[in-house]
Amino acid sequence: MTGRLSTSTVTLAHVVIAASLAPAFAAEAPPLTLSHGWIVVATGARERAALEKAGFRIAPAVNRHEGQGTASVTVELLNGFLELIYPDPTVPVSPASKVGAEKFRLKSAWRETGYSPIGIVFDRSAATPEKFPFATWRVSADWMEKGTFIEMLTPKEMPRAVSLSISSHGGVPESENEALARDPVKGAMFLHPNGARRLTGVRVVAPSADSLPPAASYIADHELVKFDVGSRWLLDVTLDGGKQGVTRNLEPDLPMVVHY
Repeated sequence: MTGRLSTSTVTLAHVVIAASLAPAFAAEAPPLTLSHGWIVVATGARERAALEKAGFRIAPAVNRHEGQGTASVTVELLNGFLELIYPDPTVPVSPASKVGAEKFRLKSAWRETGYSPIGIVFDRSAATPEKFPFATWRVSADWMEKGTFIEMLTPKEMPRAVSLSISSHGGVPESENEALARDPVKGAMFLHPNGARRLTGVRVVAPSADSLPPAASYIADHELVKFDVGSRWLLDVTLDGGKQGVTRNLEPDLPMVVHY
């Protein structure tokens, strides 16, 4: 006897182990998935030049948030995106969204107002609970599909804090973006000259612990986003696991550092 198990015994053992671990893996499914991060900038989003200088392509479409008074441009990735939102006087503001529009204006002037310019958005998953262990509230606007809403994880009472929310619609599957990326025309927006393709990590640095809502602990505990307290607002983004070993600091134009 050599002490080695026969092939049939090893196979059976693997089946038994896999079966016993399956419920554990299912229980560990994340309650949310990371969709994208945004920064509110000045009207016109001239700060996009900092992203372009770092080797990113800005998607050609300008997103108009009707009723909210804002617009945005994006850096599209295969599994998410980065977004620059800005107040746009050509986009109407509905009576119901006046408070939200003013909040975005204050966020765009974050250096003077102290409001956080950063937002992190999540998608629901199969494990998303019906109710979270903290209070949430809903926001609807004209630009959203009828009957949908954004679920805000940051309390109304903390308007200066980092914005944490759940998207009003599900994200585009990565497989669909991969297929689109192969299109010689439409796929160009995914082919960034710096080679970055996927969003793999996000860290938010806040100037004080009071700038982080209760939901931040829940999100950090589930390893969805990291939160730290430092000297200033900062969105620290990792793409492709940082495999190229490149770090680009986009300050002072944008409160963002990118690793790819």
